[in-house]
Amino acid sequence: MRKTMPAILVISTLVVLVLCSACVLFPSGEPKQQQEGGLSQLPMQELSKYISFEEAKQKFEDYNSITYPNEKLPVYYIFSRDIDDTGNAVSWLFGVRQSNGTVLLMYDRTGWKIIPWNATLPSKEILLDQVVLPNTLFIKNKEVLFAASSPSIPEQRDLVLKQGIYTVTINLGSTSRIFTFNATSGVLIA
Repeated sequence: MRKTMPAILVISTLVVLVLCSACVLFPSGEPKQQQEGGLSQLPMQELSKYISFEEAKQKFEDYNSITYPNEKLPVYYIFSRDIDDTGNAVSWLFGVRQSNGTVLLMYDRTGWKIIPWNATLPSKEILLDQVVLPNTLFIKNKEVLFAASSPSIPEQRDLVLKQGIYTVTINLGSTSRIFTFNATSGVLIA
């Protein structure tokens, strides 16, 4: 009986291996068709480094309601760096007044950063629901903003919103162009 135990164990192990390999190996080298209800790998979608104003505004409102549930942070200044041709930016800065002073709240793909700011904020509050969205501003003024664009020389566009005025600065090599727009209508001022 003792001599048959290892033989039975070896035979049992071989039977299990044969049965398991039948579940894994494909006949004639063809891949097995996926069955309904099975697990499948989903392709990973890369998150763009660019953030729309709408997303940044929503994140700001979420931040405000969580961090200051009994207080609305008024926004007096918005700055965005490296805006693409659709009006999306790598980061958005909101200049706000808190009870203890002024700060810049910067939102990018890593989340929020609080930057103490001792400068004086503009006097006019920005009502976020009453300004033209930057993507709309860029679409509406495409001819003006992209007239001198060259695909071979990269441009950097920055956007400032304060006192009811959008200022778009376009740096192309060593030259800069500056345009101002009415923030509620999107009309070119200069």
